[in-house]
Amino acid sequence: MLRRRLLVFGFFMAVITYLDRVCLAAAAPSISRDLDLSRTQMGYVFAVFALAYAIFEIPAGWWGDRIGQRRVLTRIVACWSVFTILTGLVRSYGALVAARFLFGAAEAGAFPNLSRALNRWFPRTERARANGIMWMGARLGGSLAPVLAAWLITLVGWRMSFVIFGLTGIVWCLAFWPWFRDDPAEHPQMTSGELTEIRRDAPIAAPAVAHPWRRIFSSVNLWALFWMYFCSAFGFYFFVSWLPTFLTEEHGLTLLRTGVYATLPLGFGAVGCLAGGVLSDWLVKRTGNVRWARRAIGIAAFALAAAGFALAALARDPLAAVLCLAFAQLAHDLALPVAWATVVEVGGRLGGATAGFMNMASSVSAMLSATAAPWLAATFGTFHAMLAAAAVSYLGGALLWLRIDPAERVI
Repeated sequence: MLRRRLLVFGFFMAVITYLDRVCLAAAAPSISRDLDLSRTQMGYVFAVFALAYAIFEIPAGWWGDRIGQRRVLTRIVACWSVFTILTGLVRSYGALVAARFLFGAAEAGAFPNLSRALNRWFPRTERARANGIMWMGARLGGSLAPVLAAWLITLVGWRMSFVIFGLTGIVWCLAFWPWFRDDPAEHPQMTSGELTEIRRDAPIAAPAVAHPWRRIFSSVNLWALFWMYFCSAFGFYFFVSWLPTFLTEEHGLTLLRTGVYATLPLGFGAVGCLAGGVLSDWLVKRTGNVRWARRAIGIAAFALAAAGFALAALARDPLAAVLCLAFAQLAHDLALPVAWATVVEVGGRLGGATAGFMNMASSVSAMLSATAAPWLAATFGTFHAMLAAAAVSYLGGALLWLRIDPAERVI
């Protein structure tokens, strides 16, 4: 089926996205030494990416709704790849902050636009699984990045590592642009049989409304999705920012051993992404109740993630702590494809903008997480305080899933 080829593109785009994000965390100790940065300054480097990502997330999602995902995704991947390469060329703290801000601005809208494309190319009963495979790619990229970055840093240095990671995105653009079409009906290889299957449960196009943004920002359902995603990102961002530092400084692990240990949480998360999407779509087919097929996965996943972070906060052995965090990440990622399938369905014609709205919450939360982790570690003398705070955040997210309704569209 042609739509499976789109899923391959989405999978590898997600892999590259997190390779380029997480390599900074793996390189943080080396960058800090070379540029003489404090832990607090490095926290701001992590946070400025999230700030830019938050600012441009909704505009980039809306931009895709307006002119199509083909043009927007190609530009997004090309631009973030350039700024990944430029990260390896910086010579000062100010230049590093500027490069990561521009990287965050360029990458904003990537997942909202990709999820919107999947929504157009897949029927409702396959959307959570499609999003699960996309996010499995993100987690595999994040899982591979620490060990790949650690290996590359020892081989060619951290600067050349960013150049190599950035070039992978350029290759993706060269393959994606000539193949993809926004409307599956316009693809020259699309068959009538597959097109009928894709559109078998498509809703009737909603009429235009006078004030779509008012509908979006006044939706209680979307605000529930926003704050749920805020709660999820607070703990998750620890994995892509401070986990390698936590392992090297608090547990005394070597760079290479840290790289291996740091792959575990996101590796487990890859399994969770696929399992959550498959299970949710199975429940939709089995029960015909989209609301509870999505909601039940979200509640259970967040509750289990809270337990995983709480146990990690009590662990004193580095392997035990990482295994608890890996369990928490697996649980968290059971809900990830469900959240993205839900927000695009809720958004309707503005699915990219509503997905950007939800994902903006993760950026706001990531800024808080990136700066809270070193502050909590300094205040309490250990990163375990950050893990306990993440557990509380996930419990709040589990409660918010009780209000989220995939069948309640805003436009």
